[in-house]
Amino acid sequence: MLLKIMMSPLGLKWDRLMVRWTGQSPLNKKFARMSGFPPRPALLLVVKGRKSGKPRASALPYFDAHGKRFVVGSRGGGPIDPQWVTNLRADPNATIFVDRKEKKVKARIAAGEERAALWEELGKMLPTYTHYQTLTTREIPLVILE
Repeated sequence: MLLKIMMSPLGLKWDRLMVRWTGQSPLNKKFARMSGFPPRPALLLVVKGRKSGKPRASALPYFDAHGKRFVVGSRGGGPIDPQWVTNLRADPNATIFVDRKEKKVKARIAAGEERAALWEELGKMLPTYTHYQTLTTREIPLVILE
């Protein structure tokens, strides 16, 4: 019941607001507990919708490794990338809110050796993502926010 409320449009809006002002996502914490891993700090990623041109916000756990901050487009191992990844491919300029601070960033998808190194670190931090990769044939994107 609680998860249904949290996943409703109003619940998602509240979650995004919490991330923007506290750096914590109650929804990400809930999913982390359900999956058996420790909750991660979250950021609010605001991208331009590729069709509408309107701002689209997503609350996402983030990771720091090898001097880079990145988010993972896992979608739980689903068959397609999350919409925010597709939007960033169309326009890599975005805004993030981390620790109540707004930052303009340029996003890029990690590839090659860089991706391999980040993926290895991600697997050490949160092995759930390694499991997600086994659920899909697509390469789960690691999106670096510079």
